[in-house]
Amino acid sequence: MAPVELHPLYYLHNFEVLCDTVEAQYGDLLTAQELQFLQDFRACEDAARGLFVRLTSRRGTWFRPEKLNYPELTENLTVPLEQLASRGLVSFTADPGLELLLELCLKGELLQLFADILAPDARKLRKPELAEQLLQLALDSEEVNRRWQDWYTHSVIEVHGPAVVEVLQLLFFGNRRQSLTDFVLSDLGVASYESYALDRRYRLFASRAQVDEYLQAAVLREQFYNLLEQDDVEAMVALVALLPVTRSSHTPQQQRWDKLRNRLGRQLERYQQPAAALRAYAGSHMHPARERSVRLLESQGELEQALELCDSMAMDPWCEAEMDFQRRKSVQLARKNGAAVTLLKPPVPISERLVLAPTERRVEEAAAAHYRQHWQWVGHVENSMVNALFGLALWEQIFAEVAGAFVNPFQSAPLDMYSGTFYRTRRSAIDARLDELAQADLAAVLLASYDAHFGISNRWVSWRGIEREMIATAAQIIPVTHLIAMWRRILFDPQANRSGLPDLLALDPEHGYCMIEVKGPGDQLQLNQKRWLRYFSEQDIPVKVAWVSWHDA
Repeated sequence: MAPVELHPLYYLHNFEVLCDTVEAQYGDLLTAQELQFLQDFRACEDAARGLFVRLTSRRGTWFRPEKLNYPELTENLTVPLEQLASRGLVSFTADPGLELLLELCLKGELLQLFADILAPDARKLRKPELAEQLLQLALDSEEVNRRWQDWYTHSVIEVHGPAVVEVLQLLFFGNRRQSLTDFVLSDLGVASYESYALDRRYRLFASRAQVDEYLQAAVLREQFYNLLEQDDVEAMVALVALLPVTRSSHTPQQQRWDKLRNRLGRQLERYQQPAAALRAYAGSHMHPARERSVRLLESQGELEQALELCDSMAMDPWCEAEMDFQRRKSVQLARKNGAAVTLLKPPVPISERLVLAPTERRVEEAAAAHYRQHWQWVGHVENSMVNALFGLALWEQIFAEVAGAFVNPFQSAPLDMYSGTFYRTRRSAIDARLDELAQADLAAVLLASYDAHFGISNRWVSWRGIEREMIATAAQIIPVTHLIAMWRRILFDPQANRSGLPDLLALDPEHGYCMIEVKGPGDQLQLNQKRWLRYFSEQDIPVKVAWVSWHDA
């Protein structure tokens, strides 16, 4: 494929789209500084604005002018830089100081600058070691700048506004992961996205306080990882007290706090700080906070408290993993407490031993070839089939206009797709849709959805992994009650239950269907696979486990 030619001001155009979109959605939440930034940025000419965008996409905020080369903008960057400086978007300095020089200079340049005061073996050092040696010399700042000015005739450039740009990107993408690269993927046709409303009615942040809370959480998260690198136990314990005591009114932000609390609590456990870990977990409403708390309480002999927490988990489980843990641990704790408890054994799926001829093919393909002798169609579908049918059946509900769900044009699922809030927020619409599907010609409905949305990014639908004919056959043979049962389990815990489904699907108009988990020599069932198999047995959904071994040639 020939390389795609991008317009010289391509990145500038995308950043301007970002700015315009954010101002339209969040203009009432922007600070005076952020609004002034937009005004100053727009007052510059194309080359200056394009240069600013390219600089902010690079690592760091300080640059040497001779290192900048953007011929697609202009051959001479002097005028654009001066224009940016006149608007306060960049500044120049001839006195960078030692720490900045260590960032801007190569090892060889540092050796030239400080040749007369470095140890004879300095050339053998790596740059970080050389930098440490220079810092230990405690050089006078005036002396450092004099050396620099004698050696370097330019001023170095500092870019202002990265913090503002970070806020604008957060408001546009709804996270700190995505960037202007997502524009490129869309424009080059790598990804096509669903159309959904992007306006103030459905924006992610309803107030500036929510934006600031997000930024505050980001600061504490960075602090956590810095302390982790420093292995600072005392500061890690103190960090628990800096986390908010009351729950956030902004659900997405509360989930971020919960993640931070869980990471902090787990690390405090490793530091042998159980009391601090329990305080961290206590404010979290996300798995595995309650599981870890039960384990800590049990280890400290607090069996009554551990049992009470298990009871609350049973009343309102957060996810599949927590349900599994609660079932096992409640019995163990009750027995430790002297109670006689009988653990009900879960239903066991049908198992079959297959002895197949050795082959270079994957074990799943070898098993599929065996079963094709008995079934009209057998496919290695694993998670793709059930997930795709789920995505096609609930397409409109997945992409429904819900506040905070869609914040930029490059989403293949709502922001809360894999959280417990997805179903709770859309419960009435999803339940109505499932009731409708129970009475509908399911094959016709799914094929209509396939045709209407083919190629559009949907986190649940892998277009390469499914075919139209396969969907029609599956929907005609698999009872709709079985499919709805599978989809309801996915809805309970989308994050966990999108995986672990059986490897093979066997279809036959006469015999119906069967889902088959294939295990080769030495393989074991994974926990999420066991959960699905148990659920299928409870729902009378035909499933079996094929244990494959190879016969001697």
